[in-house]
Amino acid sequence: QNCSEDAEIYYLYAYTAERLRKYDQAMSYYLKATELDQDYAKAFFGLGDIYMVLGNAGAAIRAFEKGLQFVPENRRAKASLDLARIKHKSESGEAITSAEFIRVMQESKKEETTSGALDGPILRLQIRFHIDSAQLTEKAEKQLSTVGRALESSALEGQTFEISGHTDSTGQPEWNLELSRKRAEEVKAHLSENYSIKPDSLSIAFFGDTRPAAPNTTTENRALNRRVEFKKLNQ
Repeated sequence: QNCSEDAEIYYLYAYTAERLRKYDQAMSYYLKATELDQDYAKAFFGLGDIYMVLGNAGAAIRAFEKGLQFVPENRRAKASLDLARIKHKSESGEAITSAEFIRVMQESKKEETTSGALDGPILRLQIRFHIDSAQLTEKAEKQLSTVGRALESSALEGQTFEISGHTDSTGQPEWNLELSRKRAEEVKAHLSENYSIKPDSLSIAFFGDTRPAAPNTTTENRALNRRVEFKKLNQ
């Protein structure tokens, strides 16, 4: 395809591909637009949106920050950057507050260029379990206290959430699938028993090692893959 060497043209191609959920293609066009015009804020914001959809909060942060260097008053980009920072902090195992959990779960899909890309807002947490077990560690219980307070708050009243369990690729796939189920069930039970949360407002899903957040090639990546995700379900 013979495209003009015009950043705006590539941006429009990218935006169209993004709306069609052709994210790899959209990313390549956004990148081309930023190569042709290194001050093109909208293209960097588009990249940030793509990275968020693909679950790469770290890359999204860098893209939003780059674009905001050129148009620092862009409120949508600043809000997206805040969300990316919370998600990156959470998936990296750092503590988040109940207010930050609520902030992500109140994320409006209408504000995103990638409308409908996910069923609802999603947050990854590195919930720590004892080795090869579904028993929560003391650190995990502290992490879940933040989630529990958020879920019983008036801000999320009446909402339903899916708790999904994931593992790294260490071990047999069959055991990983079973372990992810047990861990999701344990998280649901802990929240239902210790907080004012209706059990039927929480459902579980489990995927074992079939949906890695990162390649299982390093210790850090495997830690990212041993996770529990919370997703607000559309009603």
